[in-house]
Amino acid sequence: MSYRSSSLVVCLLLAALLASCGQSGSSSSPRITPVPSGQASSPSPDLKANGEDGMHTITYLGKQYEVPVAPRKILFMSAFESMEDAVVLGIEPYASSAIGDEDEPFPGFYGAVMQNTIPLMGTTEESFEYLLQLNPDLIIGTDMETPAVHEQLSKIAPTIPVSHFGPDWQANLELLAELTGKQEEARGVIARYEQDRDKARQLVKGLDADTEVLAIRVRGEQMMVYPESVFLNDVLYEQLGFKIPELVKQTKQQEVLSLEGLSVANPDYIILQYDVYENGGSERALEELQKSKVWQGLDAVRSDRLFINAVDPLISGGGTANGKILITQAVLDKFQ
Repeated sequence: MSYRSSSLVVCLLLAALLASCGQSGSSSSPRITPVPSGQASSPSPDLKANGEDGMHTITYLGKQYEVPVAPRKILFMSAFESMEDAVVLGIEPYASSAIGDEDEPFPGFYGAVMQNTIPLMGTTEESFEYLLQLNPDLIIGTDMETPAVHEQLSKIAPTIPVSHFGPDWQANLELLAELTGKQEEARGVIARYEQDRDKARQLVKGLDADTEVLAIRVRGEQMMVYPESVFLNDVLYEQLGFKIPELVKQTKQQEVLSLEGLSVANPDYIILQYDVYENGGSERALEELQKSKVWQGLDAVRSDRLFINAVDPLISGGGTANGKILITQAVLDKFQ
């Protein structure tokens, strides 16, 4: 089972279990670019100095939330973007939805930050009662969950549904930094990204204005394309200024792309993301793709402008600071 597929099971099981409880009336790796200090920590002493263990109001994406002043037990529920932000900022989650198996509940590229994190595996442990026993101070969720699930989670602890929308990456990072007293680290991450982004923009400006770059993700042995603000696309088009291919403009959600459709689009560059965990534990689909005469006839393939896993396929795309940094670095490396 893939990392993300197992997490989907977690979400579905949680939704079912929480719903049933509500009805019963019961109340060192290249994949992460950490801050220089880069070590997991509890909320900073500066944050603790601001008050006792009380509550205060914060504002995130125009909405207000009552949260603990200094949360020590933050539970991440399918909030993949925030999990990556936590690693970048050096914050160790108290508990988190696993995105692997029992032997490796979290990807190795998370490093040591989650070595003591309690994994939520999508088994009977994922029950309402178990989450109550964990007694988190705060739950970081995802806006992809239903309001009913958020309502049930909010009965356990204050819950913030974090956006999975790429352009909200900075608000997401600053949210987690504010919650844990890591504002200075967040500012450093943002500043480093902006430096690289400005260099990459100049590089893109030096290319032909009609140059088209298409990012493709292979999942379930099928090619997938995404809207212009999802996956790697927000960085490529909005942040760095590549021309948006017509194919991407017409894509409204994750959609299957056939070889014939790719041949019609025929982009100048292809960034292909392929992870064996998302493809039955095998590279067979990639090998078959590369053997195809249609594939071999693409301009990008014939001109050696195909980049496979230029960015690690398990990062959360351009929806995180880490993802934006790595995508930008890949452009600087591959398009020189």
